[in-house]
Amino acid sequence: MALNLEDLKAGGIISQRQKNMFSIRVKILGGNVTSAQLRKIADLAETHGRNYAHITTRQGFEISHVNFEDVEKVTIGLEKVGLVLGACGSRVRVVVACQGTDICPHALDDTQLLVRTLDERFYGRFGVPHKFKMGVSGCPNACAKHNENDLGFMAVVEPVLIDKESCINCGLCAEVCSGKAIEMKDGLPVFDSTKCFHDGKCIDICPRDSLGVNRKGWQVFAGGKWGRRPQLGIPIANFVATEQIPEMVENILSNYIKLANKRERLGELINRLGMEVICDGCIF
Repeated sequence: MALNLEDLKAGGIISQRQKNMFSIRVKILGGNVTSAQLRKIADLAETHGRNYAHITTRQGFEISHVNFEDVEKVTIGLEKVGLVLGACGSRVRVVVACQGTDICPHALDDTQLLVRTLDERFYGRFGVPHKFKMGVSGCPNACAKHNENDLGFMAVVEPVLIDKESCINCGLCAEVCSGKAIEMKDGLPVFDSTKCFHDGKCIDICPRDSLGVNRKGWQVFAGGKWGRRPQLGIPIANFVATEQIPEMVENILSNYIKLANKRERLGELINRLGMEVICDGCIF
């Protein structure tokens, strides 16, 4: 019986140009892989491939040149260290992310927590019109390129002057502000929210802790994609709480499934019908 290459691809077993050879896509969540998992990937690549693994653009691995008869052995080997095959085709793909507050001094929120939350609810879901990708960045440096995904999430904070008496008019907050959103007036900082990047640098540099966080959360972007007609995601909501994100994603996915044509990306649907239609009932 002939192999169904599309079904195999959807499950992370991707046909190569070489006859009867396959690349095995390995799911790596949020870019984190343990040393034991790395050793197992290396062992499997040496035993069943060509002694190397390819790092994908979505933070995963692919073990190439695996004979079809050895695919099950590779899969079992991966499972022994807690790894599974990566989704491909018209499914919700693995979420990519930066390291977040666990590691990065610039991070404003816990990217890995959000990644796990999204993964548990949405990863691998079938029934979407085309591939559906999500990315999470811990600050406006956007290291995870969140706005190149169908849905992207970027951690943000809104600064506020919480103690006028302690402010010494040093102007450091205005100097460090890359958006030029702070002006010193009468010895106090005045914020222009239309220019603010919400990166929290002004809060961090204040020597007297005169500035604090007014609110924080995630800025949400929709419609980003790569490919022949790339486009960046458009901001659709700001300061969304982590616990609100899953329901927002669920609603957007529901509208996408209901309104999109087959093999139409979310960004293409937005271009055709408009953001308001896609986000109906989704914005908090």
